[in-house]
Amino acid sequence: MDSSTLILTCIAVALIAIAIIRRLVFVASFRSIAGPPALPIFGNALQLNGSPSDFFRLLLEWHSKFGDTYQLWIGLRPFIAMADADHIQEILKSSVHIDKNLEYELLLPFIGTGLVTSSGSKWHTRRKLLTPTFHQNILEEFLPLIEKQIKTLVKVLRKEVNNVNGFDIKPYAKLAALDTIGNTAMGCEFNSQENSQLEYVKALDELTAIMQKRFITPWLKPNLLFNLTSLSKRQKACIDVIHTFTRKVVKERKDNFKLFNGQTSDANKKKTHYEKKPNRALLDLLIEVSEDGKVLSDEDIQEEVDTFMFAGVDTTSVTLSWVMYVLGKHPHVQDKIVEELNEKIPNFGDGKLTVNILSSLDYLGRTIKEVLRLYPSVPFIGRQIYKPLTIGDHTILPGTSIFINVFALHRNEKHFENPEKFDPDRFLEENKKDRHRFAFVPFSAGSRNCIGQKFAMIVLKIAVATLIKTYRVKSIDPEEKLGLVGEIVLNALNGIHVTLEERA
Repeated sequence: MDSSTLILTCIAVALIAIAIIRRLVFVASFRSIAGPPALPIFGNALQLNGSPSDFFRLLLEWHSKFGDTYQLWIGLRPFIAMADADHIQEILKSSVHIDKNLEYELLLPFIGTGLVTSSGSKWHTRRKLLTPTFHQNILEEFLPLIEKQIKTLVKVLRKEVNNVNGFDIKPYAKLAALDTIGNTAMGCEFNSQENSQLEYVKALDELTAIMQKRFITPWLKPNLLFNLTSLSKRQKACIDVIHTFTRKVVKERKDNFKLFNGQTSDANKKKTHYEKKPNRALLDLLIEVSEDGKVLSDEDIQEEVDTFMFAGVDTTSVTLSWVMYVLGKHPHVQDKIVEELNEKIPNFGDGKLTVNILSSLDYLGRTIKEVLRLYPSVPFIGRQIYKPLTIGDHTILPGTSIFINVFALHRNEKHFENPEKFDPDRFLEENKKDRHRFAFVPFSAGSRNCIGQKFAMIVLKIAVATLIKTYRVKSIDPEEKLGLVGEIVLNALNGIHVTLEERA
């Protein structure tokens, strides 16, 4: 062996030794954190290889067994699960640890690096740019659009009145949310509640299902394996449909914007599908701040519109479904909501709504918050650690994924007395003043909190008030029969079945 070969061999051996030592130090750093025993290579993946509801239930059982903060391994990747507000605070209030965990990369083919998935300077710039689009004055403009779609939901649900066998409320809530978000975010009249066969509607629904499956199926996460499956082809086809539609809408709204702002010559003026629409959409606001491509390109705008649709539709629809489920178990709460409506908005449904009027519905607001405590629409919040982080007595090294178990946090008796009980009065000012500020995080918290949370609460208040003033709802199944599963949103695999009867 000549000297150069010997030197290269020594360098290779040294690099391998350094890599092994670093890995051993990394693994050893988790010894102080409790957690289920893990196998070499596989970690805890085989234990989590049950049904989606088994997976979710096991994560909760491990919190009971190993504590509010514990470790687990999926393959060679370490995760720290958290359900304690003190530890969660260190993550969510941080201005350093703001990167979403690696699972969010699964969303990139669909929504690109929009507000949900971006990080660093791009995220800071987008957040600052988009925050004014959710100002109260702008939300005020959306109220008639929201009311219109919810009244359609009431009409569509009439066919289920007095159906003694019950029906699944989730598909109805999903289409209502799609129409509402589509109308306010994109300025589009999908009318999916009355025509759910639109190509865009079907593509968005199928794509969401595929992504939910990838989030909870370890072997579908690597693109190398996923691309070998039929799901990969279906995902690409759905994304093509959605992106084609969004690009078309962006172009038409942009042409319309130029037309009404005198930026188009008379020779080029032409009617578009959206020209006569008086209401602004979030898309129009994005076009306005884009400064004709100087600040946001058409691709940037498309990313954010797709993000609004993806993030808004599922979270809104699943929350509305859970509200109806919980109210169906508590008829006296339904009556109190109606009493408050009659007292504070006697002409609800006929008069002009404002954000301030909706804000006066205190009991309704507390009810929705308590449902979000029991059934948070986003059950997990993920962060990827790229710099060392000290939490309590533990030092968490770069390369670790954090997942905040919001469902477990919200049912932690350390923060909520008798946590399984539904009690809207938990959110009375006098009852929450001493509560840890990070014990209730349905819209996340800190700098990466949900930018659309005020909008979401407005939609939910209008929807719940309208439905409960029209119908009495009754839930059929106990929670243990629902098949709870923590996907991108908190789902019930077996459906949320309720009955309705007209309110006299």
